[in-house]
Amino acid sequence: MERLGKKVGFIGGGQMGEAIIKGMINSGLCSAEEIYVMDILDSRIKYLKEQLNIVHGTSNREQGYIDLVKNCDVIILAIKPQVLKEVLESIKDCPWREEQVVISIVGGARTAAMETYLKDIPVVRVIPNTPMLVNVGASGLALGKNAKKQHGDLALQIFRALGVAYLVPENLIDPITSVSGCGPAYVYMFIEAMADGGVEMGLTREMAQTLAAQTVMGAAKMVLESGDHPGLLKDKVCSPGGATIAGVRALEQGGFRGTVMNAVEAGKVRMEEVGKKAE
Repeated sequence: MERLGKKVGFIGGGQMGEAIIKGMINSGLCSAEEIYVMDILDSRIKYLKEQLNIVHGTSNREQGYIDLVKNCDVIILAIKPQVLKEVLESIKDCPWREEQVVISIVGGARTAAMETYLKDIPVVRVIPNTPMLVNVGASGLALGKNAKKQHGDLALQIFRALGVAYLVPENLIDPITSVSGCGPAYVYMFIEAMADGGVEMGLTREMAQTLAAQTVMGAAKMVLESGDHPGLLKDKVCSPGGATIAGVRALEQGGFRGTVMNAVEAGKVRMEEVGKKAE
């Protein structure tokens, strides 16, 4: 992995921020000494220093913002949407440099809304997902009006160290959110339901859960590595008159595919609502 060669500052050191930091360090993109973190919880800063050997970390908001902007080439906003305005208001008058870039993973926050505070600073909007914690994330990226190709390439380099990442027009970010951002929760529910079925049939909970999770992981790997359509792979498992086709029929009778599609659409609609509140 080619080194990033830049200092990266995080505003927010929660789970998603930690996942990105860990991925960057583990992949060799950055060293712990090249990462700065500001989080309002002193306990969180202490944790990151102990677990990831972060050297530059503070819970002092006023000085922390200034230090990050002064020292870092990349600023990553890893905060909740409801505090975004407050943070942007706090950092807008910091000593920004022309070559800096802001990467936001704030759910629903559009680049145009952030640019009203950050003016000419390039902004890249990213929607990652929680499997970044185990380096198999899936992210969508969109460029703000001041961001250039090199800013998109830099963001792709960071998030491809954590899984797969696509650069898309910003109008596709909310649909990506509803698929890969929300999707892990749907998959966890499916694994739980499969495990519950196994327990009902007499398997132990540990065995049923492991078999269900391994099966989902294996099926996903088959889709990614074979390049075959999921429907074709499904057909290959369904023997005439067999157990699998009987199970597929039961899923169809329950509206399985339509329900999942409805869930994806509901996620997109909600993310649009969240985005309006963040502006």
